[in-house]
Amino acid sequence: MKCKLIFFSLLLCLAISAKQVDNGEALFNSKQYLKARGVYENLLKQRPKDASYNYKYARCCYELKDYETAIVHFELVGAKLFPMRDLYLGELYFNTYRFDQSVLAYQAYMSTLKPDDSRIPEYKQKIKQAETGAKMLNKVEDIAIVDSVLVGKNEFLKYYKFSNELGSLHQELLKITARRTVDKIKYTTQRQDRVYYSDSIQGQMDIFTSYRLLDGWSAPTPVSSEINSSANENYPFLLLDGVTVYFASDGEKSLGGYDLFISRFNPETDSFLTPENIGFPFNSPANDYMMVIDEQHHLGWFATDRNQVAGKVMIYTFVPNETKNIVRSDDKNYIRNLAMLKTYRKATDVSVRTDSVIQKQSQKDDNRIEFVVNDSIVYTNINQFKSPEGLKLWQEMHKLSLEDKILRTKLTDLRTQYSNVVTEKEKSEIAPKILELEVKIREEQKQISLKTIQIRNAELKSIQNLK
Repeated sequence: MKCKLIFFSLLLCLAISAKQVDNGEALFNSKQYLKARGVYENLLKQRPKDASYNYKYARCCYELKDYETAIVHFELVGAKLFPMRDLYLGELYFNTYRFDQSVLAYQAYMSTLKPDDSRIPEYKQKIKQAETGAKMLNKVEDIAIVDSVLVGKNEFLKYYKFSNELGSLHQELLKITARRTVDKIKYTTQRQDRVYYSDSIQGQMDIFTSYRLLDGWSAPTPVSSEINSSANENYPFLLLDGVTVYFASDGEKSLGGYDLFISRFNPETDSFLTPENIGFPFNSPANDYMMVIDEQHHLGWFATDRNQVAGKVMIYTFVPNETKNIVRSDDKNYIRNLAMLKTYRKATDVSVRTDSVIQKQSQKDDNRIEFVVNDSIVYTNINQFKSPEGLKLWQEMHKLSLEDKILRTKLTDLRTQYSNVVTEKEKSEIAPKILELEVKIREEQKQISLKTIQIRNAELKSIQNLK
């Protein structure tokens, strides 16, 4: 009797297990990777070394962008049983900055292909990019981050808070095809006598320049054959020295997507020098672009869509180094985290500089505002303030309003991130940031309300004294 019970129990377990396998397979094939991962996670508890379960679990983690877990389980699978394993590992190693391992994985996968396979050039290019990444990982620059803000890509330039002493940047959305829209960026020098801008030639983006004449502008010309290539070049910015240009390119020297490059004009040859990839942590396998350097205030900005949902970009404000400061460490994980900007040095003592930049940015030439003093008096220009105290308070309030707008955008983006992440660990990392921002916004709102009352009182008092 006891033997029969054991036998029937085994049959029941096998039936349940088979049902789980079928359920996992169905979920996997219908691309319900989150649910499928849960099924394979339970199956692995029963058979931790099962190659098929590990492979399917790794695939689910890969699709859900849980790269570290995917790597662990792909590595438990034999390449002979699952030759695609090495292809996935090549990409995963690349995305986690294990570039040497990425090269080996892609080479291993290529060895399984026929010599005339049409995909070989594509994988050779991936190997070349991984080799570039490995070299760049030896020269990670140590930078100090001032701030970061997540914004919509279609209006990201609004969050570059630099003074007009650097010139100006203008963003225009250019529709290339029904499904492809790109940024058309124009940089104008502070003297407004020269422009560098990107434009499309038969669907390819290049950088052009033009300068002011007595009766108009010169005909646009390509900036340089050294800068423009068969790939896309975009997002130009010229330093105040008039010879150093930053731009983005997705060409052969890029890790993938747009990378940031620097070049300098050589007057002896009347051309630009060969551009250099500025490396980590500014660049990544994603899109990195629009480098702006304010040498006077020792501040810089760049944008990246690494680890972001479509349509969103992170703008980093940082302190540029006068000379490149390379990180020296034997800790590979530490170097990788620095390169990915998962770890960075927080800048200190920059509040005066950022305040100055914000103030200059807010002081537009026409000085237009809208401030309600009372039911019958509305100021539309800062020159209408009657008291120095009222004007000073308004400037303080306006600065708080600008900061409040940035914080609210950041809060909205964090809430979007929170709703899109999959794991509880990721949610637990984002939740405290949301709570912290909510507290900051409430405090700033109190200060704005208080300043508004103080401004009105100061102005009404001055108006009364003038009567």
